[in-house]
Amino acid sequence: MPNHFSAYPNPFKDSLSFEVEVDTNISTIVKIVNPEGKIIKLLSWNIKQGINKTSLHDLQSLEPGDYLVEIKDMKGNNLFSAKLIKE
Repeated sequence: MPNHFSAYPNPFKDSLSFEVEVDTNISTIVKIVNPEGKIIKLLSWNIKQGINKTSLHDLQSLEPGDYLVEIKDMKGNNLFSAKLIKE
């Protein structure tokens, strides 16, 4: 389970960064989901013990509105989710 998670900037325009801190190494799946429930971005992220950062770029083609980011472990357990706003 993450000790700390942040997604920024929020609202975002063309890129989005994630920062997570964990106690142990964990392999995860990061999903960005649109308001209709369609997965628009999907990536695997091997998170190491401590603070980890990653970014998504080229998001300018997304329609403005609300999105959901979900980070799940490989068993499908939800580790974190947050609402994101695309300007």
